Amino acid sequence: MPNKGVHSSQFPNHFQIESIELLNGLFEFTSSAFFLIDPNMQQKGIVLQGVERKTDQAYRDHFKDLDLSHPSRFVNRSDTVVCLEDLYIGQTFHQSIYYLDFLKPMNIEHACDMFFRTDGKIIAVFTIMRDPSLPKFSDDEIKKLKAIQKFLEYSINLVYLPARISQRESISKNYGLTDRELDVLEWIIVGAENKVVAKELSISLATVKTHLIHIFTKFTVNSRAKLLAKVFSEISNDATL
Repeated sequence: MPNKGVHSSQFPNHFQIESIELLNGLFEFTSSAFFLIDPNMQQKGIVLQGVERKTDQAYRDHFKDLDLSHPSRFVNRSDTVVCLEDLYIGQTFHQSIYYLDFLKPMNIEHACDMFFRTDGKIIAVFTIMRDPSLPKFSDDEIKKLKAIQKFLEYSINLVYLPARISQRESISKNYGLTDRELDVLEWIIVGAENKVVAKELSISLATVKTHLIHIFTKFTVNSRAKLLAKVFSEISNDATL
């Protein structure tokens, strides 16, 4: 079972939840986020532990461009594990707007990111964070994180992403959903409001509502609760085949 404070839909991100559990058993940290990265460097399929969704939304709305460890800054690099504090040169970490306006109010003092790639392109990021009561990530811990990164990257490419694609294809085949409707469905499943879905997918609010009408019709449901129940049932049935 995921730790208390893990926000997830279970569709189709069991691997992310288990990975958080793995690191929770090996390292001491306050909160974490494990998310996929699309070709436009946008987050999707995010699983949060110890982070409120409104905080994650604030990051994407206002603070991601101030984050020196944002994956867009590592597109042409090969770093696998980076600690945020080590990226500041000249200006100190504690003087930065990112720390003062975002991390400090969250009670976060230290942050470390693992980048996962396919053919050199970043496809996922795992962020772990510590509050001021915990020490900075040591050299030994970073060495261990780099070793774990290799294992998780292998697993993501060999197991997780193919399974995720398979589950999307299964839903699409059984209910006739388009790729965009699947994108909307995944955001709905993680509890995103219509306006958030519109922003994340760069479509209008009216278009989101139209997609939802089509999704409800194809699933023969009339509420989000019934939709979620049917989706989870579908995934569970596929897993037992």
